[in-house]
Amino acid sequence: MKKPLPTIGVDKYTFFKVTSDTEEGTEYDSAVSLPGTVEISPTDAGGTDVFDADNGAYETTSYIESIGHEITNADIPPEVDAAWRGLTMKNGVVEVGDSVSTVYFGVAWRILKSDGTYRYVRYYKGSYSFASNTGGKTRPSSGSIERQTATATYTAVKRSFDDNYYAYIDETDLPKSIQRDTFETEWFSDMNYYPEGE
Repeated sequence: MKKPLPTIGVDKYTFFKVTSDTEEGTEYDSAVSLPGTVEISPTDAGGTDVFDADNGAYETTSYIESIGHEITNADIPPEVDAAWRGLTMKNGVVEVGDSVSTVYFGVAWRILKSDGTYRYVRYYKGSYSFASNTGGKTRPSSGSIERQTATATYTAVKRSFDDNYYAYIDETDLPKSIQRDTFETEWFSDMNYYPEGE
């Protein structure tokens, strides 16, 4: 077993609109990069259910729920907000009403580890919900400016194609025949890419 290492950074948050998801496969639109990632916090939770019979524990079932993550970003630009919520922009204006629709996206990012290698993460399908990014705080008349951020929550659902929620791989586990640069190019441009080799 490799020595566990702390993670020290996150970047390259990239999302892909799901255009089709059937038992034959899942198709995605082109990759869109969102710079300014501050933090990504998993929302996964789970537990264990025990079924009692014959005066004792008869069967145990483990489960996970609330699969997804919360992203804290320097800001969520209006065009990204509109895309994630299924809204349209008119002359640069985003109007929010009751007609918000559910739009599904795949997403990928990388996490920097303390030894300089990366862990790569992808969620295959999910949708976003928001804490409003229209608030603000007045700038102080003196002293350091307090920077504010925007947040959104991504809730994952299983792909119809393979019933998977997400996947991840450490750079140190890549097949020896694959270079990191080549892998990253594929990982952040094709949600269906799978590293193969010895």
